[in-house]
Amino acid sequence: MKMVKSLLLGTAAGLVAVAGAQAADLPVKAKAVEYVKVCSLYGAGFYYIPGTDTCIKIGGFVRTEWGHNTAGSLATYVTGAATSGTGNYDRDTDTHTSRTRVALSADTRTQTEYGTLRSYLRGGWQWTTSDAITSNNNVTYFDRGFIQFAGFTFGKTESFFDFYPTPVYSYQTGFLEGSSGGVGINVLAYTAQFGNGLSATISLEDHAYRQRAVFAYAAATPLTSMSHQGTNVTGGSEMYDIVGNLRVDQAWGSAQIMGALHQVRANYYTGAAGLASGHPDDDWGWAAGAGLTLKMPWDAKDTLSLQGVYCEGATAYCLGVGGNAAGVAPVGLGFSWFRAPSFGLGYSDDATLGGAGSSLDLAQSYSLAAAFQHYWTPSLRSSIYGQYANFETNSAAFDARVCATTAGVTSTGCGDWSAYQIGSRTAWTPVANLEIGLDVLYTHLDTAFRGATITSGGRTAQVNDGDVWSAQFRVQRNFWP
Repeated sequence: MKMVKSLLLGTAAGLVAVAGAQAADLPVKAKAVEYVKVCSLYGAGFYYIPGTDTCIKIGGFVRTEWGHNTAGSLATYVTGAATSGTGNYDRDTDTHTSRTRVALSADTRTQTEYGTLRSYLRGGWQWTTSDAITSNNNVTYFDRGFIQFAGFTFGKTESFFDFYPTPVYSYQTGFLEGSSGGVGINVLAYTAQFGNGLSATISLEDHAYRQRAVFAYAAATPLTSMSHQGTNVTGGSEMYDIVGNLRVDQAWGSAQIMGALHQVRANYYTGAAGLASGHPDDDWGWAAGAGLTLKMPWDAKDTLSLQGVYCEGATAYCLGVGGNAAGVAPVGLGFSWFRAPSFGLGYSDDATLGGAGSSLDLAQSYSLAAAFQHYWTPSLRSSIYGQYANFETNSAAFDARVCATTAGVTSTGCGDWSAYQIGSRTAWTPVANLEIGLDVLYTHLDTAFRGATITSGGRTAQVNDGDVWSAQFRVQRNFWP
């Protein structure tokens, strides 16, 4: 019996030893894989960056556009790239153009003791008719890059003066309202939230986008060609634009009142090198406006938007046409086109050097915009929109030295002009994040210098009112959630 007992105990001990050896050979259990987690704090499409408490959303779009009498994004030819500076609606101009644009965006957000820390960027590449025909033509697109923290906004985004939402209603570039949304500008802003959708913002904004020329005229400067007859005496900026708004966003829609101060500064009388020649005193241009967007009671997706802006010496807050003082040649032109058999013309300067040369005559302008959009079905919508702008040189020196000496025009106010645009867009979304649309636009110009005979680009014709039809077909695939 003793022998059997010893045998059983020995066998058990051996089995335990073998089992222990086998257990030692088993692999150690791996740590759990850290999968990307959905971040629900900021809406659809956000994920936590692994190992952090920061949420990120990656997005973008691919867009192709095909236009008639337009450049990209339905920028109707009003100041073309011909050597004469005109939009030549003849055999010099491409009647049809196309553009493809690709953009990528990244939106990152983190909760802090001061609120949400956010950074946002959007940029990409594009190719438009007349760009270099190469696979790496380096045509980049960058319209947003900003940081938001504790109520502050730093970087490139839309001006806090802007309200009217052009992209909601059309594919066009808003020539007759001065918004910066299509390109973005550098801002340093603080926004205070008062609750119930009410906020106020004060912002310092880069002057370059909204700087227009200051012109001086010799004793007699008749208009004889499309090129500006005056001398550009714009000085360097000494101050950022100062912008403020008061805004409300609620279930019924949104509204805003806004204002801006814009420094107008001329160079020395004899040019930059004439340090001893003196200069006129600096002046402050300004702009003020109000906007309203209403959601319709029958369907909140249907909206009506209205905006009005008045400008004095800050023309670009009212008008999106015209090169800045750094110079889309010819500097200062807002409208300059050849619509056979006549020219259309209008400058969009900030100021004119006064008669005695010691003061600045600030130009006056205003713009009005209105639009309505209706959803026929959840995937089909149409809009109708219109814009009107009026510009006045507001300068006795201009009247005396240009108008009074230009044959065929009245002696006062010959540099004043107005224009309006009326358009409609229909867009269809057959599946989520795919849009197919057509935008048709009519532009009419009541020209400056009506009745004058000028020569430009080898053409001699009379300056007169004009109009043009343009259209844009767009297909866009968005790939954000």
